[in-house]
Amino acid sequence: MRKTSIYLLGSGIKGALHFTLETVQALRACRRVFVLHADQGVIEAVREHCPDVEDLAPLYEGQTIRDEVYHQISHRLVEAALDSAPVAFLVHGHPLFLVSATEYTLDLAERHNLRVSVLPAVSSFDTLLCDLRIDYGYGVQIFDTTTLLKAGWTPNPQVPLLLFQLASTLNRAVISGDPNREALRPLIELLTPLYGADHGVQVVWSSAHVLEASSITEVKLGELATAELELWRRPTLYVPAKN
Repeated sequence: MRKTSIYLLGSGIKGALHFTLETVQALRACRRVFVLHADQGVIEAVREHCPDVEDLAPLYEGQTIRDEVYHQISHRLVEAALDSAPVAFLVHGHPLFLVSATEYTLDLAERHNLRVSVLPAVSSFDTLLCDLRIDYGYGVQIFDTTTLLKAGWTPNPQVPLLLFQLASTLNRAVISGDPNREALRPLIELLTPLYGADHGVQVVWSSAHVLEASSITEVKLGELATAELELWRRPTLYVPAKN
């Protein structure tokens, strides 16, 4: 069996507190680790296990389209693996939950005959179970908001719904600051005929620090674009099933 050339890792939601023992073992085995994470503390924690750490955040500088940055990351990872494997890529949350850069890396690595190991990590899907205190293991719909809208899919209003990446709804650009809530209008127009404008929904942000509480804002569906929402925190929309 080929040895692993690239590890795709996740920090979990609460930074280094969510590092798994398996993730730490992978970090220690790597010659170089690339990190895409807003928490500098996570980068320092990674450096405790592998001294050669590169923060990929500067790749966003001067860029306008997020997808172009993700392709740059995949090429950098594969080039590094071809030069001195094994290397790792560590991101916020789970490495294969709405992380385009890891998807591109898997495809590119396969074309170069490199073995990639993806390790599990705590994702926002997991923490939302705790924040909402709802066992949606019995049935739930999950979508990336932009994909839902572009595909023209129709959710089933009888099944609970989770919509991720509200902040980047129909927006391919690199986002800085607080996104415009008016971007949620197409989502409101899609969901209102199914649930009604007065249907209660929750905008949920999972805490990223142990001493910080998660945030849940309750609002009517029809008021999503005008409510005081902290989209800069990259929250998730929970839409309860229609009774």
